[in-house]
Amino acid sequence: MIVRTAKDARRRFQNRCIDKIGRAHIRDRSIRQRHRGGEAEMGLLLTTDAIAVDDRVDWWQERTAEIFGAEYAITPDRHQAFSLDMEAETAHGVPLVLLKGSGSAHLATRREGADGACNIAVHLQIQGHYTAYSEDRETHVKPGDLFIHRIGPPSTIQFHENYQEVCVILPESMLDPSRRDRTPFSDVAIPATSGTAAVLADYLRSLAAHAAVLNEPDSAADLSSFTTSLLNATLRSSSGASTPPPSGLRSYHLSSIKRFAITHLNLPSLNVDFIAAGVNLSARYIHRLFEDEPQSLMRWVMKERLERAYNQLRQADCRLSICKIAYAWGFSDHAHFSRSFQKYFGISPREARMGEPRTP
Repeated sequence: MIVRTAKDARRRFQNRCIDKIGRAHIRDRSIRQRHRGGEAEMGLLLTTDAIAVDDRVDWWQERTAEIFGAEYAITPDRHQAFSLDMEAETAHGVPLVLLKGSGSAHLATRREGADGACNIAVHLQIQGHYTAYSEDRETHVKPGDLFIHRIGPPSTIQFHENYQEVCVILPESMLDPSRRDRTPFSDVAIPATSGTAAVLADYLRSLAAHAAVLNEPDSAADLSSFTTSLLNATLRSSSGASTPPPSGLRSYHLSSIKRFAITHLNLPSLNVDFIAAGVNLSARYIHRLFEDEPQSLMRWVMKERLERAYNQLRQADCRLSICKIAYAWGFSDHAHFSRSFQKYFGISPREARMGEPRTP
């Protein structure tokens, strides 16, 4: 019988994620090492720069299948050439990866016969938005979010624009045993705005900016241990922290949606997709929530905009023009605002300013 320790798991994982990447190098590492302010950046392990545009998708799919043991079907944005760079360093078996890519869709499916060990990926989104789809969840990720998921289960990630992210990958065996069964690692987004999530995000940014420390033998083990401990602390503080009891879930989501929409009424681009990304829910789920409401979400948004414009027009000390008031509440077209106002209140914006009563 073979007994595999956590140390063995780390070694096997490092060999697969680092040595296999090493075999896929397209240039010598010493050439690929760059410098910023006298300090070495992460080694550029994979890049599509030297690959013909028409061959890039196939080339990248082959490389990532070798590295991660998964089949990747990539659908690039038809409006721009597909590009993707991967830089990485490792600290005691924990790879730190920096990804920069173009908008594209990635469908990952577990490869037949691949190593069944579960690995956890922790992404810090630096630039760009994306949507992650799993069997039972649709998660919107925006810049500043931490995104945590298991590598292996089928999933689709749609990058809506050029993106950049920092990623740490580690075996699930390195996590606190109390978290393994209780933490839903399938597509979890955590806003890194406060608490330990913010500390973890700042730490990942710092590691990416000072990647040379990961090559220092005296520091690597401590950094690996600290990374794992900080992730465990983030999971402990974030798990269930923002999830209300099931009985109040619908009301909780409706309140979150409306609160977010109200704070962004001034944006002409405000729509269901924008709101969905802001509250980390799917547009489809939001539409279902509002099926039992008196109005659809966007009709409710229109009502809120018009009511606020009406109240401002009725203020005696308001010196803004009607046009500026319309723009202040998200109307990009003055004629559209006037028509909508007339239809809703039964009077024109000018009549409202003059004190005419609204029609019930």
